[in-house]
Amino acid sequence: MAVRGVEIVAEGVAVRGPAGVVVTGIDVDARPGTLTVLAGPSGSGRTSLMLALGARFKVRRGRITVDGVALPKGGKAARDRISVARANPVVGLEERLTVGELVAERRAIGGPYVSDTSLADAFDLVDLPYTPDTLAGDLSCVEQLLLALALAAAERAGGVLVDDVDDGIAGTDLDRAWFAVRSVARAGATVIATATAPPPPGPSAADLVLRLPGHDVHAAARDAARKGGVR
Repeated sequence: MAVRGVEIVAEGVAVRGPAGVVVTGIDVDARPGTLTVLAGPSGSGRTSLMLALGARFKVRRGRITVDGVALPKGGKAARDRISVARANPVVGLEERLTVGELVAERRAIGGPYVSDTSLADAFDLVDLPYTPDTLAGDLSCVEQLLLALALAAAERAGGVLVDDVDDGIAGTDLDRAWFAVRSVARAGATVIATATAPPPPGPSAADLVLRLPGHDVHAAARDAARKGGVR
């Protein structure tokens, strides 16, 4: 699977998070095929910032362009090119539906590029077996993340937004999660992800990490768990 990514550029952006926290002075230059991680705790404004970069949340100050077109004027075109895999609590999997039903739903509403081939390629890309009769709610946390990624990637969108990558995931499952996120970027998409801490150095490392308030606490906890052999 190969897609043509988008370029997302932010200059001096400020957004307000759900808890009233203001994220200010944000500069981003996210190129096709790259992974940008917004790292910080819940309430730090990371989800709001991610959605703003994807033309789905209003900024208080600053300027965002997608493929050179400034928002909000170019918002519709940007939204057509950028898919949301997950944005808690607004965008997520319906746990009462089976994997097969979610795939059928995406085939129906996911746009002109969603096909049996693109869906199969997307499941292969994130290394998730296709189990159509399994309820989404019965999947593990990492499998739910991979399913959300696969459904978004199947749209062959130029950009993919994915929230809370490390929510309920640790150890080797977290390695698997970040490798899948990175794989979507390697296919050409511009990926914007949020997490409490960024991926460690290595094959799944981010190209750009924006450390939001409170990031250091979570990063230190993750590193301590790894050193202690927690999996």
